[in-house]
Amino acid sequence: MMTRGEWVEWEQLWQSDRTSVERLEELIGRTRRARRSLELLRVLSTAVAVVALVVVVAALRHAGNPFEMTLGVVVGIGIAVVWTMDVANQRHATAKVEAPIEEYAAMRRALCVRQDRFARLAWIVTALDLAFLIPWWIGGIKVHGGGFHAAQLLTMWAPLTLMGAFVWWTIRLRRQARAELARLATADATV
Repeated sequence: MMTRGEWVEWEQLWQSDRTSVERLEELIGRTRRARRSLELLRVLSTAVAVVALVVVVAALRHAGNPFEMTLGVVVGIGIAVVWTMDVANQRHATAKVEAPIEEYAAMRRALCVRQDRFARLAWIVTALDLAFLIPWWIGGIKVHGGGFHAAQLLTMWAPLTLMGAFVWWTIRLRRQARAELARLATADATV
């Protein structure tokens, strides 16, 4: 027969391997935030692609020659293809999150991978936009003149500044995601 002291000792052993209620609540909260972040990145990916396509379509309305027109159409198709690939990758990444035992780690890993892919999508879309906009701007400078007047600020310098700031932000986002992936890999290796 078991004594009262043994039962208490076994109970302490059993409970020591379990996560505390506070820690569990924290993990659940962080998992919910990770899910919301995944959804936000899905929306941002769509917004980046749509804005890039709108910029190309708006610029195509003022294309100065057949080269600019053809380049704009090719860039638009490229943006649509990259966007479609990103949506497929997104579905594939979130499908793996249904592991109930390590849902938090799986969710964080999926979020980091998604952030990394979002950064790459942003860079490709920005590069494609620039591949079209630079020749378009050069043609526009020949027609409208250079400088820093209102039209130039709105159609060239403001978009360049916004693109630069956006790329800088995605570089930081990707660095943070890759650092967290490394931490998760280290934590998995120690377990």
